[in-house]
Formats: sequence, C-alpha cells, structure tokens
Amino acid sequence: MDTEALNAAMPFGRRLGGELVSASPEEVVLRLDWAEDLCTAGGVLHGGAIMGLADGGGGLLAFLNLPEEAAGTATIESKTNFFRAVR
Repeated sequence: MDTEALNAAMPFGRRLGGELVSASPEEVVLRLDWAEDLCTAGGVLHGGAIMGLADGGGGLLAFLNLPEEAAGTATIESKTNFFRAVR
C-alpha cells in the first residue's frame, strides 16, 4: 500500500496531507509536514491535525490485522496527551 491507495481508502488523509512511509501488520509509519494552514495561534500545529494522523494510522494498523471475513474498522475511543507544541 502507498499514500495514494491509503488516501483512496481514507480520503481524510489527503485533506491533512499525510504521507504513508511504511505499513505492515506490526507497524504503520505516517508523516505529516508542518503547514501553516494546519496551525492554530502562534504557528503551533493544531492538535486535531496530529490526532487525525494518529487515528488514520491506528485505523490502518487495525485494518491490516483484521481477519479475512471482516469488512472494516471504526475508532471507538481515542485519547491523546500533548507534552509540548509542534512548531
């Protein structure tokens, strides 16, 4: 799977501008470049952008580990603690 295929399956990733670096049933690596239009006050990357990327990665990892008869996944709950701002 590449970034284009991931965005076709989960179009929100295209909106964020995330990039799929690698994906396997053991690990998914996504990348998101800092962009002004993803920021809040003071040039700080918005937490929603970070969480959107994390949710997409978690969803892809879950999807890659589904049994053959399963159709998809959905996030039931998600929590993030931010330790510092991303500038």
